[in-house]
Amino acid sequence: MEQVIAYLIALAITFPFVITLTLYYGVKYFVKNKKRAIHLSMEYSAIFYVIATVYIFQETFNQQIIGVLILTLLITLLLFIILQWMLIGDIIIKRVWQLYLRTLFLIFFPLNITVIILTILLSLKS
Repeated sequence: MEQVIAYLIALAITFPFVITLTLYYGVKYFVKNKKRAIHLSMEYSAIFYVIATVYIFQETFNQQIIGVLILTLLITLLLFIILQWMLIGDIIIKRVWQLYLRTLFLIFFPLNITVIILTILLSLKS
């Protein structure tokens, strides 16, 4: 049972596309609204794209970027909170978190694809 869970976690980190599609169809089954299903699947799978990108980057270039990444992510979250406070006045944590996760998805989805392509190109060159 432990190995099955370990394999599922490894699959989720290695192939976040599969998780996004699975989440989309699962949420779409319950929500029945395509736009809402897309948004929820983006929010829920954003963390997998972050982890996958960091892991692939570390394996390809042998550099630890986790410290800088965590600092950058925390500063970005702080900026989202400050922006909502300045624009709206009230801080609604649920809305800040939704926007933050969607932004992470929009940043790390193409970054993940770019790192994968770069890794493939570097392995073909060697």
